[in-house]
Amino acid sequence: MTDPAAHRDDLVARSAVEALLAARWESADLLSRRPAGLAADLLRGHAAELATSPFARDQVLSLALETAARDIDSGAAPLDQGAMFLFEGDACGMRARQSIRDAVLAQPSPSPPPDVVGEFERRLAPEHLAASELSRRMEAEARLQEALWDDPRLAAQPAVRHAILCSVPRLTARAADLEAGRRRAGRQARRGRRRLRALVLRRPRRAAGWRLALVLLAAAAAASMLPIAAVLRD
Repeated sequence: MTDPAAHRDDLVARSAVEALLAARWESADLLSRRPAGLAADLLRGHAAELATSPFARDQVLSLALETAARDIDSGAAPLDQGAMFLFEGDACGMRARQSIRDAVLAQPSPSPPPDVVGEFERRLAPEHLAASELSRRMEAEARLQEALWDDPRLAAQPAVRHAILCSVPRLTARAADLEAGRRRAGRQARRGRRRLRALVLRRPRRAAGWRLALVLLAAAAAASMLPIAAVLRD
């Protein structure tokens, strides 16, 4: 069984690496087209925009971009220290975390709340994920939100942190719905294949019956992306 704390740490580390790569690419692109001072200002502008996002991974990217801007101002290569932009701070300072939690929990609930679930699905839509993978990614996003909503290293304001926190049960519920739907679809597909198998194996009265059964069987196999032999084996 996977240790939940280790799993959360792994998700945070992955988000840091993704942000590092994205921020380095953006820094290199801007520096190739703009003076260093202007490139740093543009990076800070993007960082400020991302600091208002209800996605924890956007908050991590915001921190990476802000760090890259500081590096450019100091004459250093952007993010030369790698993922340490996230891990050099104190994430475990309980006094700082408690202060953030108190401020967040004092926030009124936004009406309507940000549609984090819908936006996350829109972000993943180009990947055309199967329901099982979408469910897994949704669950992982919930755990990342849970891990970082009160992280003192991030620049998010209390209202934004409140939105991040409130998204955790919604993402978790959507992941569960996707998984339940996938299982229902699997059961229905198995029942359909069993009915078709029974139709094929039953001796038809006329040759036309065989032809109809084989057509139906081929269609079912194609729809389920399985060979006919697999349908007959079920």
